[in-house]
Amino acid sequence: MSPSFDPTTLHTGLAPTTMAGVKSNSAFIDAVASESGLLVEQSQLADSAVLELLEQSYGLNGDLRRIPTEKDETFRLRDGGETYLVKVSPPGEDPLIVHLQTACMEHLELTAPELPVQRLVRSLGGDPQVLIPSPPGPFDRVLRVMRFMPGELLAHHGASAGQLQLVGSSLARLGAALQDFDHPRADRLLLWDLKHFHRMRPLLDYVDEQHKRALAEDIFDRFDEKVVPLLDTLTSQVVHGDFSPFNVLVDPDSPDYVTGIIDFGDAVRTPVIFDLSVTMANLLGTDPSSPWEHALHVMDGYLSIRPLPVQELEALIISAQARLLLRALITGWRANQLPQRRDYLLSHSKPDWDRLAATAAAPAPHLPSTPEPDAPAIKETS
Repeated sequence: MSPSFDPTTLHTGLAPTTMAGVKSNSAFIDAVASESGLLVEQSQLADSAVLELLEQSYGLNGDLRRIPTEKDETFRLRDGGETYLVKVSPPGEDPLIVHLQTACMEHLELTAPELPVQRLVRSLGGDPQVLIPSPPGPFDRVLRVMRFMPGELLAHHGASAGQLQLVGSSLARLGAALQDFDHPRADRLLLWDLKHFHRMRPLLDYVDEQHKRALAEDIFDRFDEKVVPLLDTLTSQVVHGDFSPFNVLVDPDSPDYVTGIIDFGDAVRTPVIFDLSVTMANLLGTDPSSPWEHALHVMDGYLSIRPLPVQELEALIISAQARLLLRALITGWRANQLPQRRDYLLSHSKPDWDRLAATAAAPAPHLPSTPEPDAPAIKETS
């Protein structure tokens, strides 16, 4: 059961982007980036204004600290003994897309309360989000308050094989809980969505080194050959979209290991394997001596809960590399758009290229003819 949704209550300013008439891949990238909220100049609210809104709409006050993030304005609020996470959407993001994220969280709270998903705090009026008029931007902005989840980021913990399998099984349970969820903007355009990856070749124009370009072209070619023909047949649904080590909280002493799932900002309807690709991509090459090992542990855990057909497993292996490449390409593209941050952005993409190279140099994982329920579905060949 999905939460009720009334689009007439939101003032969105612009109609959803349509792909009619968008023929070239370069124009497509611009259209997707626009709907992803990346092309509108960001503006910040004063901390005092955010505190005033919190007091008026939520009855909250206290110590407000800004947390640097890519798109949303994000804060930690300490009010007495309680700690909250406060998010204000950028003026370039459609409130309907923010509501997609909110509705995902509401759905999970109702249908899968056992999952450690971040919980929304309702306003004094009982709403899960509050609109803020934003004259400088095309859309109203959206204020949301969530319970702050303590814990250690997976990115900061050296997980064991068993713990990585628990990460994978947690993602599978989250996906299963979202199988019957839907929303009017579930088919949003999202730059990170791998179902559009084959249209991202123009981003190669921002890759200077020949060896990097050759590596990227090989991944594009294999994606075009093995994944694109399956796009219309792959199992699809609304997914979290960014189950990365920076959005997963863990407790090494807990038998469940995963104690928090945060940030639904990339929720979208897409093939299920692309949700798993995100987590795997973030682990590819993290052990240079065995570049696939950590990612395959996550996949084993996922498949123990939610098996996938063999043809989808083959597409998954390629799409995991494609996701890591996409991150490197988008970073390079944004470095070109933001010359004042070029050196900073490119320094952050270098590890991605190094990990892609290590993965490409390693033997490809061996696919079995049929998945075995009690055995790893894929092993790294020696």
